[in-house]
Amino acid sequence: MNFYIQQILFYTGIPFLVGKYWAQRKRFVVMFHGISTRKYDHIPHSAQPHLSAADLEIILQWIKPRFDILSPYEFFNTEKPGILLTFDDGFSNNETNALPLLESFQAPAIFFITMQHVTHPRNWLPATQSQALSYWSETSEVENSFAVDLFDGMNVDQLLRCANHPLITIGSHTLSHPFLTQSDPFTLAFEINESKRLLESLIRRPVDFFAYPTGDYNWTVMDAVKNAGYHAAFAVDSLELGSPLFEISRIGLYQTNFAYLTLKLSGLHRAPLPFINF
Repeated sequence: MNFYIQQILFYTGIPFLVGKYWAQRKRFVVMFHGISTRKYDHIPHSAQPHLSAADLEIILQWIKPRFDILSPYEFFNTEKPGILLTFDDGFSNNETNALPLLESFQAPAIFFITMQHVTHPRNWLPATQSQALSYWSETSEVENSFAVDLFDGMNVDQLLRCANHPLITIGSHTLSHPFLTQSDPFTLAFEINESKRLLESLIRRPVDFFAYPTGDYNWTVMDAVKNAGYHAAFAVDSLELGSPLFEISRIGLYQTNFAYLTLKLSGLHRAPLPFINF
């Protein structure tokens, strides 16, 4: 939504009134991706994560007094209103930059891990590679410090630290982040099943949650996720195919201004989620 429209709507008070209407039943799932140490002025915004650590801190400071931040257990086993935080892809910076902030706010979250990142942290996902090379292919090889902060996946040691942290739940985000609706049946099953198996073999606990890469799913994909033994799956926009547990919608937060946050989490952008249990 245009910045000026956000501001106009914000100052009408409409988001506040809608928020009051939903106050007793607000349940949202919020989606983040990479969280860089800082914004780099000399690197185009398109070649960096949307949010820096300072940005995430502002967002968490805004959320904390307005919502309870729910653990996955609370989200799926109680009707308590609040927000569930999720981070997609498994970037190294989720462990180095996001996790300390989650600790300081005592904020639980799900980290959805793409296994390609774990086995080879610099074997970047297709979108990440495109993002990085949009700048560096015209200049020079990506410097190591930028690669670690902006693009690398978390390694096995980082994954284990996250998996053993009381605030973090590990979920699967496939092996290589493909468009699942465009995958052949063998690739589809392999991406969904093998990512679960590998994660569980590393972290030594069940991986119950799945997030569709780029929010891309259909009946066939959803059935493959169910058959793999996941308990629930997260989309971006729900297609409402009739399996609420396997098409949970999420709200991406990519800005820090209060008008934007108020609109995104007022119920105007997306109606709150109903209670969904296993």
